[in-house]
Amino acid sequence: MKRERVLFLKENYVLRVLKSFFLAGLFIIALLLVLVHKIDINIVSGVSRGVMFVVTPLIHVASLPAEGLGYSYKKIAEILYIHEENERLRQENQELYLLKDRMRALQTENRIFKKLLHHIDIPQTKSYTARVIAENDNAFSNSLILYLGNAADFIKSGYAVVNASGLIGRIEIVSGKYARVTLITDINSKIPVVSLKSRDRGILVGNNTRKMNLIFPPLMAELHKGDILVTSGSGGGLPPDIPVAKIKRAGVDTITAAPLFSPSELEIVKIIAYDVLPDKETAKELE
Repeated sequence: MKRERVLFLKENYVLRVLKSFFLAGLFIIALLLVLVHKIDINIVSGVSRGVMFVVTPLIHVASLPAEGLGYSYKKIAEILYIHEENERLRQENQELYLLKDRMRALQTENRIFKKLLHHIDIPQTKSYTARVIAENDNAFSNSLILYLGNAADFIKSGYAVVNASGLIGRIEIVSGKYARVTLITDINSKIPVVSLKSRDRGILVGNNTRKMNLIFPPLMAELHKGDILVTSGSGGGLPPDIPVAKIKRAGVDTITAAPLFSPSELEIVKIIAYDVLPDKETAKELE
């Protein structure tokens, strides 16, 4: 029995020694962990900053050749593009010189033909814009009031007034910076027109409605519904070939047409300055 007791005591002693070493090992591990944590925050951070300070210039120096190659490639591409563009422009200039020579030859030829045919050029027209400030649309009159502004000094009675659709009327009276326009639908309006398709002439007369009459057409006129009527230029008061109206009915005795413009469109209009009529003295001599 005594031997068993001694063995039991030896075993407890060994366990206590192992426990002591185990606790000491845990303490050492905890201390190492604390030291590693301190090193990670302070020393490791400083070392990493030092490494970056040394490595960053080296990386920049190493990237310089690549940047230089990229810049050189870009400049070479620009030079090649400029060279190609110069070649294209040089070829285009040669073509323009050829066209210029051809144009001069055609101008000379046209002058010869005009002399042979006794042709007279139509005077150059000028245009001015004006704003519609009042309308008079009733059974007795169809007219507009325009504000001319600074263009008032250049506007005369009889000038054509147009919009995007075509002719809408003629200047009747100019007073100060204002003007009254007689619309083509007015009963006093008479516009020399010609068919755009058949070139048959006539006089388009208004009657204070959207329905106008074409009078004095040729006996064998080929006028049909849908044909466009344009100014003929007869009389010299209006420029030729301005759209005026569209034929709505082409009967044996009556030909009616409707204007191309809509009253709701009359806000900003254009006035065409066209002067081909002779003065009074020249007109008397021509009579």
